[in-house]
Parts: sequence; C-alpha cells; structure tokens
Amino acid sequence: MSVAALEIAVVGCGVAGQAAATFLADAGHRVTVFERFAEPRPLGAGLLLQPTGLAVLRALGLEGQAERLGARIDGLLGRNDLGHTVIDLAYADLHPEAHGVGIHRGALFGLLQERLQRSPAQLVTGAEIVDIERDGGRASVVEAGGRRQGPFNLVVVADGTHSQLRARVMPPARAPLYPWGCIWATIPDHRSFATAPGMLQQRLSGTTTMMGLLPVGQGLATLFWSLPAAALEPGRPIDMDSWRMEALALWPEAAGLIEQVADADGFARATYRHVTLPSWNVGPVLFIGDAAHGTSPQLGQGANLGLLDAYVLAQALAAGTDLAAALALFARRRDPAVRFYRQASHLLTPFFQSDRPLLGWARDALMGVACLAPGLSPIMTTTLAGLRRGWLSTDMLDGEGRYRLGS
Repeated sequence: MSVAALEIAVVGCGVAGQAAATFLADAGHRVTVFERFAEPRPLGAGLLLQPTGLAVLRALGLEGQAERLGARIDGLLGRNDLGHTVIDLAYADLHPEAHGVGIHRGALFGLLQERLQRSPAQLVTGAEIVDIERDGGRASVVEAGGRRQGPFNLVVVADGTHSQLRARVMPPARAPLYPWGCIWATIPDHRSFATAPGMLQQRLSGTTTMMGLLPVGQGLATLFWSLPAAALEPGRPIDMDSWRMEALALWPEAAGLIEQVADADGFARATYRHVTLPSWNVGPVLFIGDAAHGTSPQLGQGANLGLLDAYVLAQALAAGTDLAAALALFARRRDPAVRFYRQASHLLTPFFQSDRPLLGWARDALMGVACLAPGLSPIMTTTLAGLRRGWLSTDMLDGEGRYRLGS
C-alpha cells in the first residue's frame, strides 16, 4: 500500500530539490517547487558523481546524458609538495567498469531542470520562502513579502547547506561553519600539463595549502584552492599575484591552467557547514540534501547523498501506509549512510584543511600506505564510491560495475 496522492511543496531548485520534485510528481503527487531566483540557476563548482548518484540519474533517464556531458573519472590521486603520493584510489579496484563522472554543476542543473519541466510538477520562481507555518498535520510556506502558499501535506526543504529555514523550523539543528573553504574556477583544460588521465587530482602542502583539479567534460576543468573561511568573506579581496606565485610553486606542471585563472581573476568563493539535525522532519516538514546533512567536500558526496535522498523519499511514500510511516521509513533507510559520511567527512577534513601541521605529517606518512593495505584499501575505495552504509557495512556494485538502487 502507498500513501495517497499528496499536496507537496519543495523549497529549493538545486540538485536534491529538482530530483525530489520530479520523482514525486511522476509518482502522482501534486508538487509545487518554490525557487527564490526569477530564473533557476546553478550555484557552485564542478562536482563528482559517484556510482550512487549515477544510479539515481539512471532512474530519471539522465545517466547517459550526464556521461556524455561530463568526464569519466577513474580515481583520486593526491601528492604532496615533495612529490610523494598521499592518496591513490581507483574505482577499478571495485570493478573494471566502475567509475565516477566529473560534471559542471551547470550541466547537471540543466539536465535536472529539463527533466523537471517534463514532469507534472509546477515551478514557482521569484518566491523566497522565509518561514514555514505548521497547523497540525499540514504546513504552509511563507514568502518574503508575507504571502502564504498552501497548506500542503508535506513540505520538503532542499535549500542547501546555508538554509535559512533550518533554524526557523528546527532550532536544535547545528550547522557550524567550517573554518576553511575554497576559491574555485572552471576553465578550459587544454591539457597543458602532464595530467593523469581521468583522475581527480590534488596537490598538498601541509594542512594549509591544497589545490585540486577536476575534469568536468566539454573541454573544461574546475580548479580548487583552499583558504581559511575568514579570507572568503564577501568584499575581501584575493591577492591574485600572491596566489599565482604560491600555486606555481606547488604545482608547476599546471602553469597553463593557473595562468588562465590569474589573468581572468575568475574565482568564486565557497564555504561549508557541518550540518547535524536531531531528526529528518518536524511533522510534515522534511529536510533533504545539504540542508539536512551538509559536510565539507573532502569525500565528494554532497550531490550524491542529495540524489539518494530524493529517490528514497519517493520510494518510502510508495511503500508507507500513511505519511508518518513513510517518513519514518525514509529516516531508517537514509540514517546509516548519511551518519557515516557526515562523521567520516568531519574526521577527515582537519587532515587536509586546518592549522594543525602534525595532522598533515600523519596524513603524508600513513594515508598512502593505507591505500595499498589489503584491509584498508577496500574501505577507502568504497567510501570514495559512495557505497558505505556504516563503519562496518557497505553496498556492492553489480556485475556490470554499476550501483543498483534498492527499494
């Protein structure tokens, strides 16, 4: 038995919000998506789709298009400033055909937007939702001008890691800002340096200096550079000359790409939060995606976890006897993996971004060895691929190297 067709509001038109709205509308629910921008648009840098996220896109009929628009990623390779390998993980260790896909966020957004438009969902733009008012088992959303929309049987909040609704609806939620963030730019990748084909690459110096390059398809790559959050405050200038000199010293082989960014002064800024909620929902208000479990990007799981939230929510509503039972089922199915990735990301981040040099020495001494250790390497690779369901359990890929979604 499934929950009868519901009136559902989705707040936020990002990866998780669009996917959730599409799945729910296709299932027969009456879905309205509220987006604060007059024209929905992507926010953020290139991202890495794991086998888990690709499986959700497959369920939406978008996997093939994502593969064509993005770049196949076969693993993660990180070296320190001395040229020593710090981390070297390959999806092929799980299955010869296993891989990720680096994709520009705008390309993924376009795929999800077009798919949403083909669903029965209604999109309302220019509607900044600033509050949610609950009345028993229903809830209404309140726009910035005071207009109320609803009531709805279910409000799905997917407005990102810096959600303003989270504190309004769920005051016990915690979302401290990470002390480190990054600047990033997406630029043409002319293969002007000796790159490892199909790899997400990092260069590291201690815990205060980190540069990453992610191929994102269509001849582009996204470049990341780590900075303290204080240096990323709006209006605070970035010293491009100093950055250029430091980046060239760290990664001289990438000079062609570094010079492109230095000339264009094209960096955007990103900060992150460690989001912890006491529960997924308060009555008929449910949080998903980064609004529910934002983390640092060290494990590359943000978009993938949000896509899985969307899929499992639709499946839980199809399996539950009523809304309360469906939301409880959703929580049981999502809790283990989300808890693991939130904890693992929080523990790992200081080894890459912090003011603790001893952690950098420990990382350089131990992590490369761990990548080769028979007992530890599978744990690290399944973590990268998004397959972990806890510290002691994991899902597996099928015979074709794909992740198969459960019910």
